[in-house]
Amino acid sequence: MEASVAGDDFRVRSAAEKRERMHARLIAATMEAYLQAPAGFHPVIDDVIRVAEVSRGSFYKYFDSLDEVRAEIGRSMAGEMLSSYEALFTGVEDYAVRMAAGPLMALARAAMEPRHAAFISRVDFIEFLDGEDPRSVIVKRGLEEARQRGQVQFESLEAAVDLVVGVSLEGARRILQTGVLDGAYIRETATLVMLGLGLSRPQAKAAVTAAWEHLQQVSDRLHWWRPVGSI
Repeated sequence: MEASVAGDDFRVRSAAEKRERMHARLIAATMEAYLQAPAGFHPVIDDVIRVAEVSRGSFYKYFDSLDEVRAEIGRSMAGEMLSSYEALFTGVEDYAVRMAAGPLMALARAAMEPRHAAFISRVDFIEFLDGEDPRSVIVKRGLEEARQRGQVQFESLEAAVDLVVGVSLEGARRILQTGVLDGAYIRETATLVMLGLGLSRPQAKAAVTAAWEHLQQVSDRLHWWRPVGSI
């Protein structure tokens, strides 16, 4: 009897592990399909199953549609990005530096992990960042606290969020097209975001420099980080 129970447990675990591997395979294939898709186009299910080397039937055993896959990837990415930002920069007292960190992280990752950039630059990623996940308030809270401390200036919190997130996504799209980590472009993009939030150029440049230095110091906590020179 014990041998039979152990055998059943093994089969259950084996089947569960197989499902997890196929699920992860389809997620990875979807991201790869986004990277391979021509600019301005979204991949379709045929692209995903071609990359994954599985049948359409296999795909539908795990997902009802490609929208479902996109939603899962989007929620996962948003949650990971927000968690990383919170873990790495919440302890930084200068709120201007914390605000500059967001665009820098997004743009650096776009260059270091092109599949990530290919996905976030082609979907409505703001929807995932502004979803039901409690972590979605991190950006808003940071902006509001920076405004209360007089470090940034804006009248509409929603407009400020769209500035930070929107510019970061557009920057990721450009980096994906060029395929290089252009330090001058990343610096200037993050600086312009800070200018838009009411800082002077010297203040904005100082915040960007400090944010990048801090990011390099804690980069070993980011699985996507690739060693780079100073930007």
